[in-house]
Amino acid sequence: MSYDVVALVAQEPDALVLARALHSAGPDLLVRSLEGGAVVQLRDAQRQVLLTAEPAQLVEDRDEVARLLGSDAALGLPETCWWVELRARPDAEGRRVAHSVADALATASGSSVWTSGRAEFGLWTETSHPAVETVAEEAFVVAQDREVASLSSWLTDAVSAHGAQGHALQLLTPAEARITYPLRTLLAQPLARWVVRALDGSHFDGISGLPLTWHPRHAYIPVPPAESAPEPAPGFLDDSPMGAQLVLDLSVTHRASFAPPLGRAAEILAEHLAGAHPTGWGPHEPALAAWSRERLVRLARHRAPRASVFHFNGGHGGGTAFSGSIRVGWEGERSEERISVAFGYGDRSELPLQVLPALVEGLAAEGLLSVLHVRRSRGRADTTYEPRWHGLATAVGMALGPDAFTRAGEEYLLSGPLKGTVLGRGADRALWYRVPEEAPAQLRSAAVEAQLRHLAAAPGTGS
Repeated sequence: MSYDVVALVAQEPDALVLARALHSAGPDLLVRSLEGGAVVQLRDAQRQVLLTAEPAQLVEDRDEVARLLGSDAALGLPETCWWVELRARPDAEGRRVAHSVADALATASGSSVWTSGRAEFGLWTETSHPAVETVAEEAFVVAQDREVASLSSWLTDAVSAHGAQGHALQLLTPAEARITYPLRTLLAQPLARWVVRALDGSHFDGISGLPLTWHPRHAYIPVPPAESAPEPAPGFLDDSPMGAQLVLDLSVTHRASFAPPLGRAAEILAEHLAGAHPTGWGPHEPALAAWSRERLVRLARHRAPRASVFHFNGGHGGGTAFSGSIRVGWEGERSEERISVAFGYGDRSELPLQVLPALVEGLAAEGLLSVLHVRRSRGRADTTYEPRWHGLATAVGMALGPDAFTRAGEEYLLSGPLKGTVLGRGADRALWYRVPEEAPAQLRSAAVEAQLRHLAAAPGTGS
């Protein structure tokens, strides 16, 4: 695994400060610049990578430090703070170099240093990427010994590099680790896996609980069943209190071409379900930039016609916590937003289901609703995920925006298996389909599927 160190410094390290910090690790080490100098590596005499340093990031959302590094790391932060992340080789020399560089950076501006754990997974080999533990024929493994593993730039870069070669992502963590909502969303994809090492040294899937074993071609795979279905890993089915979450998936097609109101839908979701706007955002985690729709729009327009993915969060300093992602795609000058976000609550009784019709109406009134799906599930109130069973997500309801009336007509939209409620007036109308709360989980899912089939049968109406 890599050994991770974060220096939280009071001043952005300039070229001279960084050069001195790198030199402190050893005058004989080789320095290599990547990505036009944005990323710097230290290599030993054999030219093997000892340490990779990312550019410093300004900490505008301080709650993000506590969310990902723990509350202790956020204590006593300077008024202006920069996050400098270092990723080192997980042997004694790599750790020594990482601490030498981080301590030199912190000493230069009198700040603090955070370090990851030192779990020995027994898989580390020299690879072409500093975040990758080892590479099998058809998969690559990224190991993280952190209390909270997130969708970092290191990880997304590794996915970009190895995914292009057809390798599947596997994240390996200790059993004590948790993962963020954006990372869990990625690891729930068919060609990804969250591998958890149990205290006894065995491994299991952190999402399904299935026992795993090593395979030279596919990395970690489910243990082949004997005569019956495999049993989940011990403790995975722990049903002790966990909290409750609302998960929303919203798609929005924007008509404005030059300056679409990107991010406004995320604000409306947060206003209704958390009582506050997002506090931080960024193209990866940590999402350290203060929330700004104007900056988000500028970056998305700069990247067009390429798609962009942004992550946002809020409420982690108090109140209802939430974490989500925004994907912006382009078709000519028109853009489409796809937002997925989880809101965390203490228990199921706290879920604010009564505000959902007002939320739908508010989105439609600002032209920010194409299709909305709402589900609830067990989950931590801080919207991170433990490697144990969270239960199946249960459908709460779905909504269609004003365009659905034009394409299919109100009579057809109200004639499906789910009872619909028309909200708003005129060009701002929307339809809210509530799934009966009293129905069993299986019937709720079947009702939604039947409604989707009904809507798909109307020419021009998507779901």
